[in-house]
Amino acid sequence: MQSNLIPNYHFMLFAPNLGGEYFFEAARAYWDTFRPIVMADLRFLQLVPGGNSVSVTVVALRDTIAQIGVELGQQAPYAYLDPVVYDSFAETRAELNRRAQTNQPFGVPLGLGIATTTPLIPTPWLPASGPGFVTATPSATPASPVATAAASPPPPPGSVENTPGPAIGGS
Repeated sequence: MQSNLIPNYHFMLFAPNLGGEYFFEAARAYWDTFRPIVMADLRFLQLVPGGNSVSVTVVALRDTIAQIGVELGQQAPYAYLDPVVYDSFAETRAELNRRAQTNQPFGVPLGLGIATTTPLIPTPWLPASGPGFVTATPSATPASPVATAAASPPPPPGSVENTPGPAIGGS
């Protein structure tokens, strides 16, 4: 999922080592603007119905964000992690207020569309027909010794065979 699309479910998690002031003071404007579901445990994500996009805004300090990211990946590998990681309470409050004032729940301008659970991963593909790739179909009767070697069955896995010539080149 992209960070500039609105998910079906937006959660907010505060690291366990943070006090209540991070929610009641630092995140007040953020919560009033975007109304994420505040949760205390990542196991809650198991209750989200399948086929929905999920984003989790995590407010944490540098010492705990890595562990929370690992736990999120284990509990909900489909969820988007939106970390809010700063060294002080004042910096965290400033970032969350900036997001609320600029209408950027994930720290970047929102794009068009709604998030999907199917990631767009560009993969190479071969055209079904047309120009591009030329392949040769082996004939039933080999015409040359090269074709005979190509037509023989492959050796069983794990067996070792000699190479047909020098491995480093030459004659």
